[in-house]
Amino acid sequence: MTCRERAGQVRDRYEDILATGAGVTAIGTGGRRYAQAFVEDERVPFQVLLDEDGTAAEIAGTKKLGVGAIVSPSAWASAARSVAKGHRQRRTGRRPFQLGATLVIGPGNVVHYADYEDFAGDHADIDEVLSAILEAKEA
Repeated sequence: MTCRERAGQVRDRYEDILATGAGVTAIGTGGRRYAQAFVEDERVPFQVLLDEDGTAAEIAGTKKLGVGAIVSPSAWASAARSVAKGHRQRRTGRRPFQLGATLVIGPGNVVHYADYEDFAGDHADIDEVLSAILEAKEA
C-alpha cells in the first residue's frame, strides 16, 4: 500500500475518526509543492505537515527502508495490491526511504497506540486504529 492509498483509507474513514472526538494529522516527507499536489490529488481533508529535514521522523523513532525491505516479498505484494486498486506512486518525497508510523497520542502527551512500518505499505489496520482511539478516550 502506498502512502496515497493510505491517505485514501484515512480520508474515507475521516468522519468516523472525527466522530470519536479525535483529529488526524499526517506528516509528509516532501516539499510544499509536493504536499500541495498530494493533498489535492488525494482529496485529503485533514492537516498535512511537512518534515523536510527528518526531525519529526527521528523524534518519533520511525525506521528507514533498507535494501532488503525494498526487495522483500511483503513489499512487492503490498505494492501489487496497491497498483491493482488503482494507486500509483508518483514522485517521491525528499526522503523516499523513510518509513512511517501510525500513532494515537493524547489526551495529553501520552502515546496510546504506536504502529511502526517495517516495509513500504506496512500500515496499521484502520479499524485497529479506531479501536485504539476509543480505548484512549476511556483511559
